[in-house]
Amino acid sequence: MRSLPLLAAALAMSSSMPAAAYTIDANLDDWGLQRNGNAADWSPHEQAKAWAVEDQTGGRNVYLTPGYGGQAYDVEALYVDYDTSYLYLALVTGHSPLTSNNGGNYAAGDFAIDFGRDGSYEFGLETTGSNGKSKGGLYAVSTWGAGLWGAANEGPTSILNGTLLGMGTVEFSTTGVANMGVYKNDRHYFYEARIPVALFGLNWGSGDAFDVHWTMNCANDSLVVDPVPAAHIPEPGTLALLPLGLLGMLGWVRRRRA
Repeated sequence: MRSLPLLAAALAMSSSMPAAAYTIDANLDDWGLQRNGNAADWSPHEQAKAWAVEDQTGGRNVYLTPGYGGQAYDVEALYVDYDTSYLYLALVTGHSPLTSNNGGNYAAGDFAIDFGRDGSYEFGLETTGSNGKSKGGLYAVSTWGAGLWGAANEGPTSILNGTLLGMGTVEFSTTGVANMGVYKNDRHYFYEARIPVALFGLNWGSGDAFDVHWTMNCANDSLVVDPVPAAHIPEPGTLALLPLGLLGMLGWVRRRRA
């Protein structure tokens, strides 16, 4: 019966559909990133929903956007993925997470998330545990830092005030590594994060598109990623019904032939 191979293929496809799953350890190998010293190093695996890459300094103390600072204040790549349980974030930057706010240096900023893409950035994920905030905490943000250039230009920097909604997970590397991208001598640091989507309440799955943004406290350089709406993710129950529907179709074919 020709329907059996078709059914087997469909069942195999449904059971092998990729599901986002990352070990949150600031090692971005599970995102598909590489260190071969070429531009392809920045390309994630096809599962990633959205990303932005801006590898631009080559170690020089050059102008970024909108400030100077060269590699030490360069944001190089930002990645977003999600499944029905978690939002996953990954960041590559030349800015060391151990940098503090003193002597003309500026510390790391926090991940900012804007549902509706209206510039409000309602949510923030604390990256390092500064200003009395909990590392990995998801906050409903009432006040963002604006950096040296103003939030209207480069988006928000760090969470200044907000309500803790719950805990996600954030890890970052503290030793810079080279041989990634075309500027082989540049040193790179990595962040990786996981946020339970339930913490976003009705915003998640509402169909609204959202932005994810990151910059350091001076906002000398920043990146923003625009994923597709969260509501486009198939629910696990929907995927589970696919094999049942195929079995029902097979039974219908048998009855028709009888």
